[in-house]
Amino acid sequence: MTGSRLPDIYDFHCHSTASDGVLSPSELVRAAAEAGVQQLAITDHDTLAGLPEAARAAAEHGLELVSGIELSVVWSKREIHMVGLGMDTTAPGLQALVAAQQHARVNRAELIGKRLDKAAGLANSYGLAAELAGTDAPGRPWFARMLVAAGKVRDEQHAFNRYLKAGQSAYVSTPWATLSDAVAAVREAGGIPVVAHPVRYGMTRRKLRQLLADFCEDGGLALEVAMPRLNEAQKALLDECLRDFPLHASGGSDFHTPAQKWLTLGRLPPLPDGARAVSELFGPHAAVAA
Repeated sequence: MTGSRLPDIYDFHCHSTASDGVLSPSELVRAAAEAGVQQLAITDHDTLAGLPEAARAAAEHGLELVSGIELSVVWSKREIHMVGLGMDTTAPGLQALVAAQQHARVNRAELIGKRLDKAAGLANSYGLAAELAGTDAPGRPWFARMLVAAGKVRDEQHAFNRYLKAGQSAYVSTPWATLSDAVAAVREAGGIPVVAHPVRYGMTRRKLRQLLADFCEDGGLALEVAMPRLNEAQKALLDECLRDFPLHASGGSDFHTPAQKWLTLGRLPPLPDGARAVSELFGPHAAVAA
């Protein structure tokens, strides 16, 4: 798949139950195939656990699965998300990074659970969220779903606003890997580091450009620019960033659940004129074999 052309319908950012999505990896692949997606990357948070199941489903549906992950990283004291695409998932450095990130996630989840027990008047919040998620490292969306099920909040957004977002009683800061270390691990595994959803961090134009300058200096290769619901100002900013930095263009829906009625796998705006597609960088390990 080295240097492949971007297909007409693709999605390089989505989530399964291996992290905080609600569809299993095989269900997610089936949903993508039904939406006409030809090339898919499942980018679960800090884990590669869903890829074997997804690869088997992709083979059944005639869909090309690209290896992917979304890493939580720290840059300039901020949490940033970085997608890795097309890696050799057996690379030792990548495996070590994923193990460290998962350890951090378990510790964070246990602390969130203890804080929710006190703040929300629950018992065993961590155990309930872990059971709901099917993992010992449930992310905040799973705690939000648990709080909804327990009748403590109206909906998941209410759970974040009241308990889980930064500044609230159950928020826990996490010692993620640095941006430079994450870039290095993905590059060493033959993959492409991508800054995920750059307009969602609430950064000024100047701050975003500083992030991208540091990212490029560290060896970063691509920027997510094709995503749903961008306004004209955001599109113009991302076009500018592609012109001014040596980055290829990627895109993805950030799909988590079919309940997001406005969002469909693979339904992305076109890449900006003149943009170089991230798929041009895919190497021999990009496709995940069943």
